[in-house]
Amino acid sequence: MTKARGGFRDFFISVRLTIVLLAAIALGALLGTIIPQQEAAEAFSTRLHPALLAVFQVFQLFNVYNSAWFILLLVLLAVNLIACSVDRFPAAWRQFRGGAAPDGAERLADLPPERIVAAERPAAEEVSRLEALLRKRCGRVQKVETPRGFVLAGGKGAFSRFGVFVVHMGVLLLIAGGLAGAIFGVQGYVEIAEGDTANTMQFRGGKGAETLPFGIRCDRFTVEYYENGTPKVFRSDLTFLEKGKVVRQGALLVNHPIAFGGLRFYQSSYGVLPGGRLALSYVRGNGKANERDVAVGYTFDLPGAEGRVEVLRAENDLMRMGPAVKLSITSIRGNVQFWVFRNIERIKEANPGILEQVPLMNPALFAPYVFSMQKKGEKFYTVLQAARDPGVPLVAGGAALLIVGLMITFFFSHRRFRIVLEEEKGESRIGLAGSSNRDPVGLENEMNQLLAEIGRAEGRS
Repeated sequence: MTKARGGFRDFFISVRLTIVLLAAIALGALLGTIIPQQEAAEAFSTRLHPALLAVFQVFQLFNVYNSAWFILLLVLLAVNLIACSVDRFPAAWRQFRGGAAPDGAERLADLPPERIVAAERPAAEEVSRLEALLRKRCGRVQKVETPRGFVLAGGKGAFSRFGVFVVHMGVLLLIAGGLAGAIFGVQGYVEIAEGDTANTMQFRGGKGAETLPFGIRCDRFTVEYYENGTPKVFRSDLTFLEKGKVVRQGALLVNHPIAFGGLRFYQSSYGVLPGGRLALSYVRGNGKANERDVAVGYTFDLPGAEGRVEVLRAENDLMRMGPAVKLSITSIRGNVQFWVFRNIERIKEANPGILEQVPLMNPALFAPYVFSMQKKGEKFYTVLQAARDPGVPLVAGGAALLIVGLMITFFFSHRRFRIVLEEEKGESRIGLAGSSNRDPVGLENEMNQLLAEIGRAEGRS
């Protein structure tokens, strides 16, 4: 029974287990990055073979970070870190509390010659000077009297023994924050038409809805376009209301969220609501422009029966170049079809020669007529992503502890110094020894400095 208990304990305090778990978690994170997740996986899943799709679904590869196996890996890593910390902490605490206890059995004969200097005064007079010198560097100094003289001991940086435990605590808080967000966090969307107020949040993945204890009004929605017609910036001017009273106002842009009511809101996307008027203008040569309100399926005759126009399609954002309608014109010359873009001038500036390369985008394809379009009275709606993540404070605290722990671990070390003082024929000989849990080069440099200070102090006496 004892062997089984020891084997179980040895398994969970194993560094090998830590490496295996970190590798598995890294692999899972890689899969979660490469494979589209949640809603984004819908289109991807339709391209998979049914057998492969079944494998993806069994292993929850479309929702890696919330999958049972990924959460289990995080829990095992947490148990492994806790077990390692519990196993190693008592020894670290003893070394921290024990200070640099002097060893009365240590002698000058045990030290290399280059670490020994001579002094003219007897050991009883030298010891107070050396004790003050070592206390200046190390703080607390312990002294032991030996048959031959004295041994002084001091240490610095004992707190660095706990750097690894601070790192462990930081990782545990990161894991706890991630699990809290995955289990108790909420993600959803709020759609608001420009000028309207909404208080319903649709949960991500079609998992129902929640009525918010406050209302959100979209006072204004604006969108700016690049020269080629693609959206550049879109912004929602929001007002938050509680019991009909304005509590907060702010502008929501991409990567500039707003926090309110325990939720953090992000600008996700936008769209154009059905409605408004689709106005189609056409002009023959240098003549007077004519305008008609049209819709899909609408037909009308050009002046002089030069052709019959039919509206085949209408798109709010065709190829991310803005609103456009597709026309079909039938005349004695035959049938011609082409698109009329609202932002055609901007598109031409950004793509010189595009009308020659893609004639279907030429609004003057049915010469001598030139067509143009605009939408009047259209209404935007904004889509806000809402998130409530109780793990955020834990993750922030874990990240801070991780940084502090790594700094302690890599930039500090526990160094201990021992000065051996022996008297021979009324004179003293002084030796220096030292040890460190890491950074032997730094220890060597500091010992050289300390030995030089001992020699200089002796020269002044």
